[in-house]
Amino acid sequence: MVRIAGILLVALFLGPAIGEAKERSAPSGREVFLEECARCHGADRAGGGPDAPFFSPAPRDLTTGFLAKYDEEELLARLRDGTPLSLSVDEEGRRTRAKRVESLLAHMRRIPDIDWTEVDAGGVIYGARCEVCHGQFGKPWPAADLPEGVSPPKDLRDPSVQRSMTDRELMAAFKHGTGGMPAVPPKLTEGEAEQLLAFVRVLSPGFETFSFYCAPCHGDAGRGGGILVRGEEGPTVVFDETYFEEKDPDALRATVWHMMDVGGGGMPHFRGVVADERLRAVVEYLKRTP
Repeated sequence: MVRIAGILLVALFLGPAIGEAKERSAPSGREVFLEECARCHGADRAGGGPDAPFFSPAPRDLTTGFLAKYDEEELLARLRDGTPLSLSVDEEGRRTRAKRVESLLAHMRRIPDIDWTEVDAGGVIYGARCEVCHGQFGKPWPAADLPEGVSPPKDLRDPSVQRSMTDRELMAAFKHGTGGMPAVPPKLTEGEAEQLLAFVRVLSPGFETFSFYCAPCHGDAGRGGGILVRGEEGPTVVFDETYFEEKDPDALRATVWHMMDVGGGGMPHFRGVVADERLRAVVEYLKRTP
C-alpha cells in the first residue's frame, strides 16, 4: 500500500487499537495533528480538510489568531469535550461534496489501468524525498512548515499542473531540478525516476479522497486487503475493468454518495480515545505555529 495511506490512515481509522503504539513512538504535535485533525481542519490548518464540506459552519480556520484567545488548558479541554459541529445541509456544501464525488469516481475508473507495483515503489521515494515540500497528497505544506528558504511548490494534485508537464519533463525535473525545484537527492536512477513518475501521475483530488474513505478497506489498488481488513473479513468487490463495465454509472454514483454521507461524521472529541499527552502536543504545536 502507498506509504501515504500508512502514515495518515492508520491513526484515523484504527482508533484505540493502535493508541499504545503511537504513545510509544512519541510523535510530534504536528504528526498528531495530521493524524487526528487534518481531515477536517486541513494540513494547512486553514479549515479546508477533506471532511470540511460536511459541516455547517465549516471547521474553524486555526491560522487566524483564534487560538491566542485561550490558554493551553482551555484548548485541551475543548479537544476533549467540546460541542460537536453540525452536519451541513447548505447548497454550497452539497455542491462541494458533489465535486468531490465526481473526482473520486474519476480516480476509481483509473484504478484498473494503474501499475500499482510501480506506484507503490514511487510512493516510497516520494515519501522519503518529496513529501517534505509537496505534502502527503501533492498539496504543498503551508509556507511556515516548508524547509527554510523553500518557496511554496506547485500543487501536484491540480489537473492543470499535471497537464502542463510531459512525462519526460517531469522525469528531468526529478533528476536535474527545474526552476525553483532542486533535483531529488541523491540523484535518481532511470528506474527510480520512472517509479516516482508513476506515483506523481496518480496524485489528484480523487486519489486523496479515495485514500481517506476507501483504501482502508479496499486497498489502493481496489482489490481489498486495506489496513482495516482482518483475516477473511473485508470487501469482496474488486475495482477491475469488469466491475466498471457491469456497474451502472448512476448506481455507482449513488453508492459513493451514500458512503461519503456515512463517512463524514461530526467533530470528534477525544476523551478516552486519544491520550492527553497527544492532545497537549497538538495544542502546543498549534500555539507555536504561525
